[in-house]
Amino acid sequence: MSAQPTTTTTAPQPTVAQNEAVPPSIVAAGTGVPAAPLETAEPQQAATAPGAGGVVEQTSDQKISFKEQVNGYAKKFAGTVFRNEDEKEFGEKKLQGQA
Repeated sequence: MSAQPTTTTTAPQPTVAQNEAVPPSIVAAGTGVPAAPLETAEPQQAATAPGAGGVVEQTSDQKISFKEQVNGYAKKFAGTVFRNEDEKEFGEKKLQGQA
């Protein structure tokens, strides 16, 4: 068997001088959308004072801790699974913050 050498030819690459500018692509033409929105009549200002926003804050006596919530759900679940009404009621009271 004789090995035939394979030759590949490449198309000549266009030469670009070091400092020559390249024209922009036609594909990446502008979109016609303005770069920034127009200014409004008044600048926006942040509400930095407590209570300035529309959020209603809960008082500390209404909210129970995460630990108490977990314990209440666990008691309620255990009462349901083992058919223990007293434990289930205790878990519900704990979730309401009464126990």
